[in-house]
Amino acid sequence: MANPRFIMKKIWTDVDFFEVRLCLYGSDCNVEIDIYLNNGQLEELKNGIANFTNFLGKNEFIWVTGHETENTTHFLSMRFFLQDSKRGMGGIEVKVDNKQEAPYSMSANLYIVTEINQLDDLALKLEKFIHDEIIEIESLL
Repeated sequence: MANPRFIMKKIWTDVDFFEVRLCLYGSDCNVEIDIYLNNGQLEELKNGIANFTNFLGKNEFIWVTGHETENTTHFLSMRFFLQDSKRGMGGIEVKVDNKQEAPYSMSANLYIVTEINQLDDLALKLEKFIHDEIIEIESLL
């Protein structure tokens, strides 16, 4: 069985937001980052992925949390694009920066290639995560 390339686990919750540990696995690079999110941000991600898979080849979808240039807690950008329409493959370009000082600083740029049906699976699991039916997502096999 293939290993998941997207793992998100809720590690702390508050009334308005929560902290997740996000692990992303590219072909040559792995990233683990703890970030603060809210359900509105995850709704935007879920809806963007669903729209991307429904209108394949006509668009790309970019989801960003944090800021690249401002002094924030993190920066994460995920660009969803069509990798190979004949084989039904989608790609995700990931840019991440934990915005910490050395020796704890980390920034990475990696790509994940996956089947379009795996993006649909991620959107379904995000829906369950938002509604607190699950506290961990493993997707993009």
